[in-house]
Amino acid sequence: MAVKLFPAEAVRGSLDDLPETLAATTEQPNPRELFVVPGHERALDPDSTLVVGDRGTGKSFWSAALNGDLTRRLIAAQLPRLKLDRVDVSWGFSVATHNQTHPSRRVLQQLWAEFDAEDIWRSVILHQLADRYDEPLATDTWAERVHYVVADPEREERLRDRISEHLREKRRRHLIIFDALDRTGSDWKAIRGLVRGLLQVCLDLQGLAGIQAKLFMRPDMWEDKRIWQFPDSSKLHHGRVNLEWRRADLYGLLFHWLSNHADGGEPFRDWLDREHRLPFEAEPAEEISVYPIPKRLRQDESLQQKVLHGMATRYMGTNARRGRTYTWLPNHLADAKGQVSPRSFLIAIREAHRDTQSRGHKEVLHWDGIKRGVQDASRVRVTELGEDYPWIQEVLAPLKGQTVPCRDQDIEHRWVEAGVVEAIDRDQATALERTQVQSDHDEEDDRFFLPPHALDAPGSDRPERALLQELERIGVIRRIDEERVDIPDLFRVAAAIGRRGGVRPIR
Repeated sequence: MAVKLFPAEAVRGSLDDLPETLAATTEQPNPRELFVVPGHERALDPDSTLVVGDRGTGKSFWSAALNGDLTRRLIAAQLPRLKLDRVDVSWGFSVATHNQTHPSRRVLQQLWAEFDAEDIWRSVILHQLADRYDEPLATDTWAERVHYVVADPEREERLRDRISEHLREKRRRHLIIFDALDRTGSDWKAIRGLVRGLLQVCLDLQGLAGIQAKLFMRPDMWEDKRIWQFPDSSKLHHGRVNLEWRRADLYGLLFHWLSNHADGGEPFRDWLDREHRLPFEAEPAEEISVYPIPKRLRQDESLQQKVLHGMATRYMGTNARRGRTYTWLPNHLADAKGQVSPRSFLIAIREAHRDTQSRGHKEVLHWDGIKRGVQDASRVRVTELGEDYPWIQEVLAPLKGQTVPCRDQDIEHRWVEAGVVEAIDRDQATALERTQVQSDHDEEDDRFFLPPHALDAPGSDRPERALLQELERIGVIRRIDEERVDIPDLFRVAAAIGRRGGVRPIR
């Protein structure tokens, strides 16, 4: 029997539709986009309270997927041990500004000016549970709900215990999800106080049957020691689950997308079955069918390489000395901690395909296009980094034209000449002033200015060295030895920092 040719045209259409992100809202994700990562089982487990992940690793996606009835059923079918079919889910906090189950950032700020953070979050949890389990509260506003909790803590605890007992008898659980915690306040002091109070409430819930909380948190929050200054905090802090993507997970996500695309999915699945003996079984999802990729294609990297070779050049040049495409691409999208976000990976693949097609190569993904895809992913990642750490542009701009690896002193000297530390201080003061004068009726969701933790710490007599340590902490640089540092392509390329023989920086 002749081997069926690779469905290049169908796959080109699927790659062109790759999204920059798999979820940016609280809406239930498209079931076809739901790739259940084997290594994320603990992150999805209702018993895991704290999940830590950087931007683009899937915190909001999994939050929305667990909150969706259909997507939660699909997860339960692939991860039956979690028993998600017996779990009800609701939002404790999210990116949505008009979600009636929780207060918005602006409302939280007003509440925090009057109430203790613990009481605020207890009222949020009680409001959701009471409404769902026939114990409605006679309150209309969030201030009234917090008053209800503050006025009679014993009454609140009795009500919560009745709901807990009801859930236990029904052999069900209620999971309350808190995402986008960096949006709970307009400055880091407020965020720190609110998140600390939430963590204290979550600690109290751990011994309560049927009621559980799950927090999706950024690494910089998890590393902030002042957030964890309360008794027994180590029980939560050390029990966190890291949301990480292995190389096999990234390619599994790509192949899942190609297998479930509305137009190109069927010919790609047919080719996999004929060429690699990988049959698919459909999972019904209301009016459509979802096709989880076979277990071998999720975990077997040698098989993944063979599948990739059907659509991409085998090497990143004319021979093996340039590197194998399968390993080269994730390596050049990793941060200094070796982590690759699926967002960066998907952007690089999509832009690599578009560049390959525009140049008329016969392959679906040509090595030259893949390099340009890394450039685009780098540009997006540095932009994202600037949204989380507004000071990053001040830090990277003076390094334009620098070649890495280099000595610490080379970088510190450029910062001193450019007055980087002074500029960060000015930007922070301006941002704080803007926050203070912002009127209550202003609906614009200004992001807070988060200074480098190392510069914010007392006794920092060598600020440039402290800044270097901060970049190492957030994964922007890696240390080679005691005197030299390196910057990964993910950040180096967009910042116009050079490396001999590496991907060309964007000029």
